[in-house]
Amino acid sequence: MNFTKVKNICKAGLGVALSALILCSPVMAYAQNDAVLPSGLSASEAQTVLEDIINSEMQITVTGGTVRLSVGGEMVYSGNYGHADVENSIIVDENTVFEWGTASHLLIWVTVLQLAEDGMIDLDTDITNYLPEGDLKEEFDGKGVTLMHLMNYSSGYHDSFSEKIVPQGSAYASLEETLINNMPKQTYAAGNVVALSDWSAALASYIVEYVSGVSYADYVKENIFTPLAMEKTALLPDLSDNETVMNARKEVKSYSGNIALANNFYHVPLYPAGMVTGTADDFHKFAAELLVQDGSSKLFDKAETAEALFDTTLAYTGLEEARIAHGMFVYRMGVPVYGISGVSMTQTAYVYIEPESKTCLTYMTNEYNETKLGTKIAEAVFGAPEVTKAPELSGLRVYEGVYVAGNSVIDGKATFSGFMSALFLTLNDQNQLIMPMLGKLPMFDILDESNIMLTEGSLGHMYAYNDGTTVIMMPTMDYVSYSAFTYWMQVIALIAMLIGYFYSSLVVLVAIFGFIMRKINKSKLEESKFRKYHYIQCLNVTLFSLVFAFMTLMLMSSAPMASVKSTGIMYWLGSVMSLIYMVFFWKSGRTEKVSKKAKILYWTTAVFSVITVAFALLFGLIF
Repeated sequence: MNFTKVKNICKAGLGVALSALILCSPVMAYAQNDAVLPSGLSASEAQTVLEDIINSEMQITVTGGTVRLSVGGEMVYSGNYGHADVENSIIVDENTVFEWGTASHLLIWVTVLQLAEDGMIDLDTDITNYLPEGDLKEEFDGKGVTLMHLMNYSSGYHDSFSEKIVPQGSAYASLEETLINNMPKQTYAAGNVVALSDWSAALASYIVEYVSGVSYADYVKENIFTPLAMEKTALLPDLSDNETVMNARKEVKSYSGNIALANNFYHVPLYPAGMVTGTADDFHKFAAELLVQDGSSKLFDKAETAEALFDTTLAYTGLEEARIAHGMFVYRMGVPVYGISGVSMTQTAYVYIEPESKTCLTYMTNEYNETKLGTKIAEAVFGAPEVTKAPELSGLRVYEGVYVAGNSVIDGKATFSGFMSALFLTLNDQNQLIMPMLGKLPMFDILDESNIMLTEGSLGHMYAYNDGTTVIMMPTMDYVSYSAFTYWMQVIALIAMLIGYFYSSLVVLVAIFGFIMRKINKSKLEESKFRKYHYIQCLNVTLFSLVFAFMTLMLMSSAPMASVKSTGIMYWLGSVMSLIYMVFFWKSGRTEKVSKKAKILYWTTAVFSVITVAFALLFGLIF
């Protein structure tokens, strides 16, 4: 059954028409009448159900993708749908390649377990034992971070906000250099907060590289790609390790809804944590092999390693419920499902595995951050979670307040990014945590004393510590309570800085206009010794605000960290000039005999000079 429209087939003749029909046929089904999916569907029913879901979604989207479903190592459903390139009518087929995104992390954790199996590393030993002398080792000295912390995403190091991507064709540094040049701070003590982090995952891959003595790419090729015959997958930043994949990627465009993304392909300098690209069959082949839990595994030499893969390595705080198993997150569906939802800068890929029934579902699409279709497919296979809400709940006010994601930057020059992503939540009468600043938008639905649900359906837990800290725990991310005082001070400072920018830029523009008009009219301005300092400071505040806006845009676009660090001198200069103005103003400006209007302007500029320094301090711009 077709899910896309192929235009002008008849013009090519009957033979070409038949070939095209076969090429763009999205489905290959396999008879597995005895297999029962975790949702209760039989394998024979799965084809019709999945086709209906894809068909319904294809009515409202133009993207393309693939679905692969196997049970017990045997394929139950294999479907390709939509377009790899809508504008050029390129259909998704078995040779179309997609980006793994954060699903690339699974390769890292397998390589870590392989080295642990060989006795070359210990998961519970401080990682400084596996790092060479230098900046990385010095950074982690005394922090108590282990490979298990990295695998559980609980090292406490927030995600590096920039240098995640560089445009196609741009130069990029080595893995080691990229890690060192973009080293984040340890925001929380190791083991306390869970936060999906590309930087931490890439650090683990560098340990694999250093301990094994070969590049990470070569290690993966020898120990994963070759044993599994994954011949159509690449992972270097420019995909140069597989020319077939590199060329195939040029045939694929990416979309957000029905809009083609202008920038379709990026290099990822931290390539182990997000650059992997390949066909759906290779992707599924790797994922399904994780379910082989005996001596026949092609990934592990010892049966006990494969058998322990799904053992819980981290449970939810205050509960015995599994949250992470050796780098795989546990999702609450009809049954607990292991895997990871992978999102790159342009595409989406999911891996969902259920070890009891040996069910493996993989889904790839060239739509950025696609969740609707992926969720429907997953629930058809694994069942929807049972959600019940307690009729009466009390003591929930403790969860009101400000929250930041566990990988948010809340210290240093990128603090603004953490502030911008902070959630100010209050409780409504329906026991929902809402965002009153955004029209009382519901964010979380509290189900009972420990269970919580995102409004889009993901389930998690919440926990209140004795020290007053509260945390909302979703599978891949903790949202941690943040100082309300600091948050509101930052809000006030930001608003004041915006006002200061508009005031200062207006003064500068009026001054320039006045200067031009005086030159034209050959007139003179009333003498004032302090006026020039006033104009210089207004220009300083304007430039300070523009530099901050530039830095924010660079951070939000994942620009190289060097472009962010280079702004530091401007903040120092702007703050020092503000302090100098305040000194001059206090000594002479406030007492100078000028018009009342000029005096008001001097005082106003002095106030915004104070705000500029306070703003720089609150957002860590000068440290």
